Amino acid sequence: MDIQEHKLNMSFNYLVILAILIALGVAGRLLPHPPNFTPMAAIALFAGFIFLKRYMAVIAVVVTMLLTDYFAFGYLSAEWFASKSMWVVYLALLFPIVFKNFLQKKLGLFRVVGAALASSTVFFVATNFAVWAFSPMYEKTWAGLVLCYTMAIPFFQNTIAGDLIWSGAIFGTYYLLSSYSNLRVLKQKNSLIYSSN
Repeated sequence: MDIQEHKLNMSFNYLVILAILIALGVAGRLLPHPPNFTPMAAIALFAGFIFLKRYMAVIAVVVTMLLTDYFAFGYLSAEWFASKSMWVVYLALLFPIVFKNFLQKKLGLFRVVGAALASSTVFFVATNFAVWAFSPMYEKTWAGLVLCYTMAIPFFQNTIAGDLIWSGAIFGTYYLLSSYSNLRVLKQKNSLIYSSN
């Protein structure tokens, strides 16, 4: 197999992985589930780890969110795109991609758990600050900010549970497939797959 054919095969494999992650995200968000118990952070975490380029991980998250938001609300209006809170949600869900090099350097249980917990915390802090800052739900005072975070604690518990369970499922599946299957894309250990670009 020449280099060009190898690149084409690898590109196809990555497109398959991208499609699977998007399908998983759509199903995980649209099927009945507890509030905030979704695979989105886990998908961002794994996409950042597996894809050659970070933009592929961004595509996986953004396309999934746009599709599910469209199906959930029936439309994506100009007001929706102008929502500051929604931008914060999207950015917070992209945060796990920053752990790309951290996970590629030495993938292990504690690193995945640590990255998932950090992602949960960033999402909780960022999105609830946005709710306090950009919506009329809470007074723009210190007491209002504290109340906002206090009211969000039950959702934070679901976020942590969802991020840990989904990350365990996705990375666990990756481990089993890379250990016991013949899928070349999952066995690639050279500098190409672990590029930091």
